[in-house]
Amino acid sequence: MPKTESILNRLRAGFQHPDPSARVLMRWWWFGPQVHRDDLVRDLDRMVQVGIGGVECAFVYPMSADSDRFLSDAFLADLRFAAQAAQDRDLRFDVTLGSGWPYGGPHIDATTASRRIHWETEEVLIGPQRMPLPKAWPYDEFIAAYIGEGTRADVPQEFCELQTEFVDGVRHILIPQGRGPRLMLIAVSRPTGQTVKRAAAGAEGWVLDHFSRAATEAHLAAVAEPLVEAAGGDRIGTVFCDSLEVYDADWTPGMAEEFAARRGYDVIPQLWKLTRADAAGSGVRADYYRTLTELLEENFITVVAQWARAKGLRLRIQGYGEPPATISSYRHAHAFEGEGWGWDTVTACRWASSAAQIYGEQVVSSETWTWVHSPSFRATPLDILGEAHDHLLMGVNHFVGHGWPASARPVEQDGGSPTELGRIFYASGALDDRNAWWAAAPSLWGTLHRLCWIMRQGHRLSQVGIYVPARDVYAGFVGAGRHDLFKEFKQYIGEELPRAVRTAGYDFDLFDDDAVCALDPRRFPVVVIPWAQDLPQRTREWLVEVIDAGGEVLDLGASAQIGSALNDPTAVTGHLPGNAGIQLTTFDPHTGEQRPNQGVAVTSREVREDPGDDVVRVHFVANTQDASTQVLLGVPGRSGGMHPVVLERWDAESGRLLGAVTGPEMTVTLDAYEAAVLVERADTHARGWDKDDRPAAARYEAPAGSASDAEVNALEGWTVQFPDESAPRPVALPHQWENEPGRGHYSGEAVYTVAFRVPSGARSVELDLGVVEPHQPEDPQAVGLMEASFSAAVRTPVGSVAGVEVDGQQIGFLWKTPYRIDLTDWVAQGRDHVLRLTVANVTSHRLAVDQGIPQMVAEAEAAFGRRFGIQAVELAMADVASGLLAVPQLRWMTRGEQENR
Repeated sequence: MPKTESILNRLRAGFQHPDPSARVLMRWWWFGPQVHRDDLVRDLDRMVQVGIGGVECAFVYPMSADSDRFLSDAFLADLRFAAQAAQDRDLRFDVTLGSGWPYGGPHIDATTASRRIHWETEEVLIGPQRMPLPKAWPYDEFIAAYIGEGTRADVPQEFCELQTEFVDGVRHILIPQGRGPRLMLIAVSRPTGQTVKRAAAGAEGWVLDHFSRAATEAHLAAVAEPLVEAAGGDRIGTVFCDSLEVYDADWTPGMAEEFAARRGYDVIPQLWKLTRADAAGSGVRADYYRTLTELLEENFITVVAQWARAKGLRLRIQGYGEPPATISSYRHAHAFEGEGWGWDTVTACRWASSAAQIYGEQVVSSETWTWVHSPSFRATPLDILGEAHDHLLMGVNHFVGHGWPASARPVEQDGGSPTELGRIFYASGALDDRNAWWAAAPSLWGTLHRLCWIMRQGHRLSQVGIYVPARDVYAGFVGAGRHDLFKEFKQYIGEELPRAVRTAGYDFDLFDDDAVCALDPRRFPVVVIPWAQDLPQRTREWLVEVIDAGGEVLDLGASAQIGSALNDPTAVTGHLPGNAGIQLTTFDPHTGEQRPNQGVAVTSREVREDPGDDVVRVHFVANTQDASTQVLLGVPGRSGGMHPVVLERWDAESGRLLGAVTGPEMTVTLDAYEAAVLVERADTHARGWDKDDRPAAARYEAPAGSASDAEVNALEGWTVQFPDESAPRPVALPHQWENEPGRGHYSGEAVYTVAFRVPSGARSVELDLGVVEPHQPEDPQAVGLMEASFSAAVRTPVGSVAGVEVDGQQIGFLWKTPYRIDLTDWVAQGRDHVLRLTVANVTSHRLAVDQGIPQMVAEAEAAFGRRFGIQAVELAMADVASGLLAVPQLRWMTRGEQENR
């Protein structure tokens, strides 16, 4: 069997029945900690039913006055029970090594807490003085004092270190005779004072010092050991560390000695340069924060990873934030994770996926759906899918949903409706079976499962390497609050360069100075050095190797003095060879007029069995916009190829083949937030699709601008029936539930029914619920959307999903764009049929009137203080529309029309 055919058969089989390891995980919020075992079992069973692959246990703040305490015997027993229950159901079970975030708690004291440099400034007189060292706070530790000629208004250009001496056991600063006004700086090591955010009861305390091995080991002994012992190492998938959010931490005991050993000079005489933004101190600042990065890697990430490995576990980490982790900091862990959407910019997901590319990790996960269409329960399956597409475009291929609140469920009233919702998390969607649209959940999670699996195959193709000039960014860290290398680099590089690369159809990876030791100089056709001045020698040598290997180095800003100078970030793509990536040409789907690409992106993976074999490429193409577009996709030529190229389109929802073309181009129409999986192969007459997996009639995309030959028939004579109604009643469409008396706060289902007949000669019968229309709130915050909220900016023809039946037979669900489904195999010409649409909306209507959540919040705050701020539940109903919001149509073609196509 030819290698291409072997690869195709494996991909086709895996796409139809993907490995369970690629299923979505859910962050399982345990509040308190207070859980009930019946609720835990119910949660796990319902995850199994819809195809969710497991949980990541996260222990957070109480929502009840009688909460248990973190690490109590009862809590650990519940954790052991949950881990065993997950294992019994073949669910993955991950554990966060702490409560809330960052790591810390009552076991952390002044010797192991995170520390910062606190700077005191004081104008001093001209004469000599001996000043007792001021001590404002407990646990302050003196570092050094400096003096310079000037005032607070006229800051000195230079400072020199002052001597100190002890008099009667008290340290005094010795201030010499001056010539005029002088300003004194005193550097003091002080605990940052940061305590664990969103901590469970009994988990309160300081955040640990991430530069200190002793602090890390204290946390492992006090918290991680009992958690893993309770859950059982054989039941745990990975142990997890959330994003690094240790604010202002820039000191640790022994810092001066560590700096001298690593950098070769004493930093204390020049420590004052950390407070200044001038070029003269840039080298010291770069060295200083590089030292902090190394201490973070060696004394926190590596220590936790080695501890985990010794127990047969793997550390999964969100390796960015404060302290300043680099892309290469990930290499000390075992599993890489990001968060945040933004396919055309620099995100934490891009940070993580770049690390995975560099260091050979096939799977990269993301914390997904944080704040999705906030507040909770407004998110539709289309919102969830749209944000997932964004993450996939950044190289993510595993989703950790944020999240699933562990909660007792409401009791039933006499009328059958629940009285209260239960618990929700303060900063995420509630992605559980309380959502009214949950009947469509197997299709949603199954689609994402299939996409994650296919995007793990082979390796991702990146045509552009973008260097992270860490030393230049470090040099911009001045004063407190600016120690996040990822965020500062995002601002440093701006939006133009990444957007130009992505909208041109290319992809990019970020790399840093440590990465050049692992990167093949032939990896990227083009390497961009953005506004860099302070290049380490090894990095400069690697760039020369790139040029020698035939690559092009673009010196953006011409400040690095290497490669080709370039001033315009958007001109980068003009330097890429024509066969470097898939070509995107976008058209107006109605007029066929070519238009600039604003929101279509592609990420590709190359699959081969042996280096000399022909390859199969998988292209994931997504429309991230609020309107449909037509895309002409061109694949680069295959040098030396003996066979023509074939492009197959695979359906992520069903696992079926949708169609194929022979040749290097395919035209596809992508509706708003729609995506396509295209598989590119050589035409070696490969087979592999079973008869049932092929489309009944392969329908190819028409050329841009051509008219459709399909006949359209608007369905008329609809009825509707809600669960509290005894019989169906006539209804005029569009029908929005919120406009109907008594339905303003209804979350649930309603059944729409209509009779129809398919005319003789009709083929390829399709149900179309209607088009989506762009819809963006004028003031997102006024309708409850947080800054990081993702929502599909469209008004859909159904709010939110529709289950489709013909003559009592379930066919599928309509929950994503385009809202169309093939009825060909379910209808007969000249025969009467009954179409039944079971429409379900979102649960935000119930959230808007729920009295239990405010009561829980008030009780928890009274007992445990203000540990969180709940979402804006009063805005739960803002901009929500439920029901059948357009007039569905049948579309078909006659036999002759089909043959002509």
